[in-house]
Amino acid sequence: MVSLRSDNDETLTIRPARTQEPNYGATGPLSDDVEEGRLAKKSEPNPLDMGQIILLSTARISEPLTFGILFPFVQQMIVETGEVSVENVGYSVGFIEVAFSITQCLSLLYWARAADKFGRKPVLIASLFGALSSTALFGFCKHVWQMYACRFLAGVFGGNAMVIRTLFTENCDSTNQATAFAYFAFAANMGAVLGPTLGGYFAEPAKQWPKVFGHIQLFVRFPYALPCIVCAIYILVSMVLCSMYLKETRPQECDNPPSIKSVLTRKMVGMLGIYGWAVTVVFCIYALFPLYLFTPVAIGGQSKNPPQIASYGAANGLCQGLWLLIGLPRFDRWLGTKRTFVIVSSMFPIFILLPALANAFARSDHWLLSQLSLGAFVTIGSSGNMTFTSVQLLLNSCAPPAAIATVNGIAVAICGIVKSIFPAVINSIFAISVSNQILKGYLAWIVLAAMAAGTFVCALYAPEASDDSKDLDKNKRRVLEAEGEEVMESGQF
Repeated sequence: MVSLRSDNDETLTIRPARTQEPNYGATGPLSDDVEEGRLAKKSEPNPLDMGQIILLSTARISEPLTFGILFPFVQQMIVETGEVSVENVGYSVGFIEVAFSITQCLSLLYWARAADKFGRKPVLIASLFGALSSTALFGFCKHVWQMYACRFLAGVFGGNAMVIRTLFTENCDSTNQATAFAYFAFAANMGAVLGPTLGGYFAEPAKQWPKVFGHIQLFVRFPYALPCIVCAIYILVSMVLCSMYLKETRPQECDNPPSIKSVLTRKMVGMLGIYGWAVTVVFCIYALFPLYLFTPVAIGGQSKNPPQIASYGAANGLCQGLWLLIGLPRFDRWLGTKRTFVIVSSMFPIFILLPALANAFARSDHWLLSQLSLGAFVTIGSSGNMTFTSVQLLLNSCAPPAAIATVNGIAVAICGIVKSIFPAVINSIFAISVSNQILKGYLAWIVLAAMAAGTFVCALYAPEASDDSKDLDKNKRRVLEAEGEEVMESGQF
């Protein structure tokens, strides 16, 4: 047994890994030393390893970047193959989007188990390599089946979101997890904003900038290769940086991982259900808002043109990022994770009705009030997305230390299922509502408000987040334990 003493003579006892049960994950028993009060609870959050957090955030951007970069040009790319008519291009685009989500859902549990067995870092590197390859190849497709194959390949290697969630979880504790996952969510928002921007800016470079790219036959023959190459280069840089500087955080409990059946306790299944409900509301809003902006005012929208829609989308993404980076960590520290979830979700139904109110003002020629309502939805209403991150934190607190990767794999699979089904459903409800003027075209918003009210009810029954704030930062403790075990084995004590 080894004792490490600090200046104030607090003692931390290091035991061999074979007998100790440290609190690696979000939950788990505290050590005897913690229970005896030798490690005092800190009033301030423990400092994050910002080098690791920034490195993981750059990697997190990759998935929404590869997904969103296709949106500006994939329709035209399909039509130019000559294999699909303009009238039917929507079906092919939808299948391209769904292909990724379906294969990702089917492969995620295998990636989660691989992360538990071989480590987080090799799984992340392999997933990033798959994303790089599939994205680069997509730009050189000349047939629709090739596009399908590339998106299927991207889904098969779609384990990066799962393992990055796990790495974020294992690089923080209960005192700073809200800040860590604020960076996680902010990076996802930035990827979602950058993807369509880069896709539109770099598509068909020989036509957009003939003096620069017009003489390069590669971009003449493959007009949509450049945005895919730019995206692949970003992923390559991220992959190299992760391979060089990312630290492995796989806990020793993963040497004997629990079965999936044992992980899916009643409490965990309930928390996964709450998570699925919350992300469904958020993803439906993401899908509905651009369609609402495009729709004419007379039938329930805002009559915005594509540049205006892009501006509103960018502003919404920026406001979400600010709420997550600045607001959520403070709310989580002041109120606690569950109370933050309850309070934000209680206001969410009101925020969701603001677009309907903005259209009602526009129809009655109160344009100033309409724009103020729309601005309130973009700025203040975007705070409702904190429910997504709050419920992720609560889910982490329910995860056994040896099954964090598995739980995150299931969570990402739920996200994939939601993205495959519910955005299309809410858009269909909106289309039926405006075409038939059901409730003046506001049916979809009323349905979403009711679903958001359901999120509030779920929040009331969500389990409290566990408090491991008495423990040391998990990465530091692993280092201490490893050093202690080496001393024990060498006999130099």
